[in-house]
Amino acid sequence: MVHPLPFGSDHFKTNRLAANPALVATGGFLAAMKGLFATRIFRIVFVLAGCYNLAFGLWAGFYPLHFIEIFDIPPPLYPAIWSCLGMVVGVYGLLYWYAAWKPDNARPIIAVGLLGKVLGPVGMALNISQQWPARLGMLCVYNDVIWWLPFSLFLLRGTSLARRLANWPPFLCAAIHTLGVLTILLLLRPGLQTQPDVIQRATYIAQHSAVWSIGWVNWMLCALSLILFYAWWGCRLIRPIIATIAVLLTGFGSVCDFSSEAFSSLAQVELARQAIADPSKFDSARFTARENYTVLLTAGAANFLYVVAGMLLTWSTKNLPRPIAFAMWATWIAGLWMTLAACLGHVPGIVASTAITIPLLICWTLWMGLRWRTL
Repeated sequence: MVHPLPFGSDHFKTNRLAANPALVATGGFLAAMKGLFATRIFRIVFVLAGCYNLAFGLWAGFYPLHFIEIFDIPPPLYPAIWSCLGMVVGVYGLLYWYAAWKPDNARPIIAVGLLGKVLGPVGMALNISQQWPARLGMLCVYNDVIWWLPFSLFLLRGTSLARRLANWPPFLCAAIHTLGVLTILLLLRPGLQTQPDVIQRATYIAQHSAVWSIGWVNWMLCALSLILFYAWWGCRLIRPIIATIAVLLTGFGSVCDFSSEAFSSLAQVELARQAIADPSKFDSARFTARENYTVLLTAGAANFLYVVAGMLLTWSTKNLPRPIAFAMWATWIAGLWMTLAACLGHVPGIVASTAITIPLLICWTLWMGLRWRTL
């Protein structure tokens, strides 16, 4: 049975994804992944994956040395190998388009694709060296990591594990964001711009590179948990188009987040190590410019997309209790403040808005999980 909602029965008017009333009783997005809402999301993701792979194949095939220039590594003796790899990756795009067309027959394609997207980063990590620097891992963010969640969820659809996980997205989101706050306070803070001395920031990052990377990996998980939570929320609303737009906006926001956080964990660590190896050659202006770039991506672009998506979902959720509605809109207003502060480079504003946004998000996310859980 479903717990009665104190804010009206609109949420039991299922949209086209839940034309079968049994889906209402099974709960959130994970349990309804065979519905129209979930299928629409998966199809859009597979179309985007196909477009990305084909674009990557064309880029690597026709401009093999561009990759070398971007990542500033010595040119290979045989650039044609990179072109061939690009063509192989590009061909997968056609398969992903087929998966979008025939999702019921796509499980083997997505399983093989996910396997490749897991083995790719593993191979990259095993070959990190002076000739193959860590910053090349940025390539894995776009080729592989951003696709892990949707591909994994697609393979889970219709399974008993998916049904058991149906109620967990809001609690998972709250728990991971709580851990994210702790990582900022305990692990990341000495390397953030709240520390005014750029040399001290760089020194901390260089001396604690593993801790620094772990902290940002946790914030990547925060982005993934937010996608799950928004999908869990959106599949219970009666406006599937609005919910789909919100989930996709969150997905694009996570790409910005992953770009920023992977850059901080990989490229920024390399630059920070110069502060220890040879302080006289440390380029503090370049280091600060990269910090500003990451802030604009995560607190600016990613946060803005999350906020807009949350506003759409809140607007579509009728008859909320007044305190909860107030807390939600206060979250989004503080989130917009964070974006503005990031664009202006105002560190105190980013800190203050974060101190409002994240705790509020955690509180009402837990409330929603408790009120919308199933038995």
